[in-house]
Amino acid sequence: MWRNKAYHRALLCAVLGGLSFSAQAQSSFLDTDFFCVNFGCAVVHDGDNFDIYDNFMIGINRCCVPIGAEMIAFTNRATATNLTGTLERSDTFRPDDDQSLAFNIVNSSTNASFIDDGDGFLDASDSLSAFTLNPNTDIRLEGTGRQYSHSFFITSRNTRFSLRALASINNVSGDFADTVQLGDIKLTPSFERNGNDAGFQFGRRANAANIQIVSGIDNLGDLTGQPTQIMNFGRRQGIRQRNGNIDEQTIRLDFLYELPEYDLSMGVGSMNVDVEFDFFRER
Repeated sequence: MWRNKAYHRALLCAVLGGLSFSAQAQSSFLDTDFFCVNFGCAVVHDGDNFDIYDNFMIGINRCCVPIGAEMIAFTNRATATNLTGTLERSDTFRPDDDQSLAFNIVNSSTNASFIDDGDGFLDASDSLSAFTLNPNTDIRLEGTGRQYSHSFFITSRNTRFSLRALASINNVSGDFADTVQLGDIKLTPSFERNGNDAGFQFGRRANAANIQIVSGIDNLGDLTGQPTQIMNFGRRQGIRQRNGNIDEQTIRLDFLYELPEYDLSMGVGSMNVDVEFDFFRER
């Protein structure tokens, strides 16, 4: 019996999900879906695709995941976050083989200037004035070069839930194994009630009331060991405010990372930093 129910829901989501992106649509599956209406759900959107997280355990046809337990991921289509303020995928924002991050050169006796061509990386299209090295020369990563921000959109109906995150360092090499730790990377979460990102209009039919950013989460070192709460969504009715397109019913969650004030004295190396987000049902 539950197999037919799960199949029916997949078909329903496919139909309503497709309609919700058209300009004429006046509702999304959040407004009519049986499982969202009766048991609660959260939805993550990247401006193109969306994932559904359920309280109802469709696999065993039973309600519901316990309070404090991870919600059930029903789909897996929104696989990447965006660069904040855009719909550009954050996993594509990385230097090519012939590029590198731009460093600032400070010298008490020589003024060196670096002119970026606008892509944020040091490459052949940039210019750099001549300079000489002396004991007073300092080469360090610029403030803007140390920061990185990504985002995704979220909505919900009939559930209180939290966003939890788990951070880890993988594939570390060279001097970075000793000079850069998770606790050195600052984290600032925030949210935007409504706006327009590259034509994606969000938040016109969303409610951002009773969203709490958990205090004491200041860096990625605070997100180790187990998934840790960083945001609580305490509105029982959910973020969805009333019938509307799925984009109108979302708000944007932003995550700003700031690397330590790196300079060449910290050595060379490479590292991958992974932050995994999950959603948990809350009381």
